[in-house]
Amino acid sequence: MDYNRITSLLDKYWECATTIEEERELRHFFSAETLPPELCPYKAWFRTPDAEILPPLGKEFDLKVLQRINREKKRRHLRLFYSFTVLVVIIVILLIVLLLTSSFMPENCCV
Repeated sequence: MDYNRITSLLDKYWECATTIEEERELRHFFSAETLPPELCPYKAWFRTPDAEILPPLGKEFDLKVLQRINREKKRRHLRLFYSFTVLVVIIVILLIVLLLTSSFMPENCCV
């Protein structure tokens, strides 16, 4: 087996960029009894029995993900709207206080 290919597949695997066939190739490679010492720590990872029987994602998975993304966008927009509203209210209150305090100041204070 080409160890350079296996190390490149491992790099792809840790970046979540492998295909199912490449993952099967990795599982097949790690099912061998003799492995290079630098690859032995990964043997337990690829020999799990549940790795091959994961259920495929259904058509509704994409729909659920898109719905969740849309919900998060709406929440983000609402948070932004509420933050902006609070900012405007604070500015209006400060302006009112400033106008009220300036109207009670004597006009000729330095005479």
